[in-house]
Amino acid sequence: MRIHSLSRILSLPIALTILGILYLSYELGYQGAMIWILVPLVIATAVVIFQGQIDFWWNERNPVELDPPISAWLKKYDPYYKSLHPDQRQKYDNRLVMYMHGRAFASVGSEHHAVPDDIQAIVASNAVKMMMSKKDYLLGDMDRVYLYKHPFPTPRYQFLHTVETDIEDGVFIFSLEHLIPGMINPEEHYNIAMHGYAEAFQRVFPKEDFTYLDHITWEQLEELGHHSQDKILKTIGFNKTDIPTVVINYFFTHPRRFNSMFPDVFDRLVRQFGADQLSLL
Repeated sequence: MRIHSLSRILSLPIALTILGILYLSYELGYQGAMIWILVPLVIATAVVIFQGQIDFWWNERNPVELDPPISAWLKKYDPYYKSLHPDQRQKYDNRLVMYMHGRAFASVGSEHHAVPDDIQAIVASNAVKMMMSKKDYLLGDMDRVYLYKHPFPTPRYQFLHTVETDIEDGVFIFSLEHLIPGMINPEEHYNIAMHGYAEAFQRVFPKEDFTYLDHITWEQLEELGHHSQDKILKTIGFNKTDIPTVVINYFFTHPRRFNSMFPDVFDRLVRQFGADQLSLL
């Protein structure tokens, strides 16, 4: 049987120990035994506080296989995933599962609901491919992903938009209505998930140099991605965005055209993101 939560396994003997001490103290009259209850209580508190870290440490060393339907979906719709060498794919699969376990996903409406694993995987795949060269593949403290069914307002941006990256609170917010089409058909729809993760990557890793992307123009991006600047802004719901974020997005979603139009930039991004297999597409 596969153990998914080491913290729950640890909690059982701790709880039994506390019950045993209470039994000795109140049922058998060993009042001196109560002093020993402090030890399991301290341990139990530590397990509760560090539950996420404990389970992540355990699952990272005992990886769970990626569900075959999710792997099949990625092979069908994600050229990056399909191009991976078997060893790279195993690393990718492990990281994808760990990202799904290590980050909180919630469907947001009148109340929060759980997000199905396949939707979690679709969202997380954007982060995993971007983080393949990083030891910190969970992207810093960006630990929550909220999904609306449609464009949404927030206290920070009180107008309808489809993607929001809140570095201070460690939150991604996406509109599923726009996210899924961008994953399935990036030729027709702009990938808002990759947009959000590209924004976060630049903020979480400020020492990464992307200034060499500044010479790329919006006219060139329109030729590369087949999306006009106006279409991109209408899709994300903002009146402006920065060019490096769109460039990084297109690097992953349109690698062949990118390599053809900007070979030197492409090679540099390949090295930065550890995405050697994109050169083979």
